[in-house]
Amino acid sequence: MTVTRTTLTTTAAALLLALAPAAWALNASQALQVMQNNGYVAAHGLVLEHGHWTAQATSQAGQRAHLLVHDATSGFTAIQRADIGTKLPGAAQVTERLRSLGYAVIHDVAFDDGFWEAEVRQSRRGEKIELVLHPVSLAVLSQTSAAGNANANVLPAAQILQLLQQAGYTQVRDLEFDDGRWEAEAYNAAGQPVDLSINAATGAVEREKLDD
Repeated sequence: MTVTRTTLTTTAAALLLALAPAAWALNASQALQVMQNNGYVAAHGLVLEHGHWTAQATSQAGQRAHLLVHDATSGFTAIQRADIGTKLPGAAQVTERLRSLGYAVIHDVAFDDGFWEAEVRQSRRGEKIELVLHPVSLAVLSQTSAAGNANANVLPAAQILQLLQQAGYTQVRDLEFDDGRWEAEAYNAAGQPVDLSINAATGAVEREKLDD
């Protein structure tokens, strides 16, 4: 029998904004410990994005799963593909959820790296928006507007470097602007080498991945 452990935190807002680095509660080692405490081993591909540490791992029974650890609360969620559409929401439920939020045009609904993703418009000629949803609660974790990205004010490299240093990153290198975002390699506050994806308009680190 497949058992999926789920711990969810109720939020008042449907849309959760990306957390600034200073607000992060867990480091990578602590996130891995939460996964191990819930019976999963051999975690790999650990990434911090959309307010969650995510990885793929194997249960003690040998079942592979996508794992999410909420950065602020340590809430744990395990998603096994066999449960999607049965015990957990599937594409049909995601589409229904998006329609309930007022989106009339919905494309490319897909489960990817532990999250549901979709491209939506409020009308046929409306602005295209890319959404990321929690795999269980279907709360919107990220909303990206194509037009918004194109028109956003891009902070200069020197300011991005300063913000990263203020957030505790050291030895920042290979800072470059690519596809609407700043990207860099650095060491985090725990001394671990990481790859960073940075909001070009705010300087907030939106994705931190351990550099293998």
